[in-house]
Order: sequence, then C-alpha cells, then structure tokens
Amino acid sequence: MKIVVFGDSISTHIEMKNMTEDLLAQAHISGEVICCAVAGEDTNAAMKRLADVVAQKADYYYIFFGANDAAVHRKISPQQFFKNITTFITALGAQKTSILTPSYVNEVAMMNSQKMLGRSNTRLIDYVESVKAAGEKTGANVLNLNALMHQQPNPDELIVSDGVHFTTKGYKLVTSLIAQDIISREQNN
Repeated sequence: MKIVVFGDSISTHIEMKNMTEDLLAQAHISGEVICCAVAGEDTNAAMKRLADVVAQKADYYYIFFGANDAAVHRKISPQQFFKNITTFITALGAQKTSILTPSYVNEVAMMNSQKMLGRSNTRLIDYVESVKAAGEKTGANVLNLNALMHQQPNPDELIVSDGVHFTTKGYKLVTSLIAQDIISREQNN
C-alpha cells in the first residue's frame, strides 16, 4: 500500500514516515509512506506540484497544510485556503483523501524564539474551519489534529522551541492519527 503525505515542512520529517510505517506494521498492514512536502510551502505554492502528487497514484493521501497559509505575511485568506484544499481533494480523489487540520502553535515559544512569527491559535481557527468545510463539500475525511492537540494536558510539549514544528511526542500524536485512519479504512474495506 502506498500512502502519500502532501504538505508543508511539518510533514517532511523522517520520523513521521518511520513512525507511521511502524504503527501500520503493528496492525499487520504493510504500507510505504511517501512525504511530498516542501519546507516553508503554502497551498498556493503547492498548487504548482499537485500533478506530481497525483502521479504518485497512492492508495491513501493525507493533506497537511495550514501553518504557513495562516501566517499573516503570506496573505492567503481562509477562503483561498479552502479553494486550494478543495482543488487538492478533487485532484487526489475524495474517497482516498484525508485532510489534517492545521495544528496548535505555541505562541509564547514563537515570541521567545522570534521565529515563525505571524501565526496564532486564534487566526488558525479560520483555517481549521476551512479544512472542515472542504471535507464537508467534497466528502473527504477530516482529521481534527488541532482539537486533539488542544485536548492534550500540555500541548506545548508537542511543539519545539520555534513554536510550530513538532517534538517527537508531537510526531507520535500526528502519526497515530494517520495510522488509526488507515487502519479504520482498511477494516471497513
């Protein structure tokens, strides 16, 4: 089985690939995870490589954007984000596509590090809602990572000192969400 994660730099991490494959193996599912991601990319830029992602002909696609789109300096509105995500889903096929909502960010860490500025959890709400609306419109599955992160006892433990990227614990949460989705889909087929 081929699984493609299409997203920004958050989804490029080798830990994500290895952890997801290990979780699937524990469930007796053989799967190869391919990360189709570019560091710092937003959905406008990703549109240029959508054909390459479609050409992967994956069994399952996971779309994972939002942190860069929501950055104030990117000037990508929630409405444009919704249109881009909907275009991705349509091209990849809604039946085999799941979308992860943008994640929680650690605003204090961003201010302390002076990196990844221009993002806030309040601003991300509109991008989370855009993902939900795209899923509702197309029938694609929505994985609400943002809500899951907010439900954790200390969501800051999931994020490194730049305030946006994941710690190993954060990657474990993301990969378990993806693996659970695949396992559920496989059991229902």
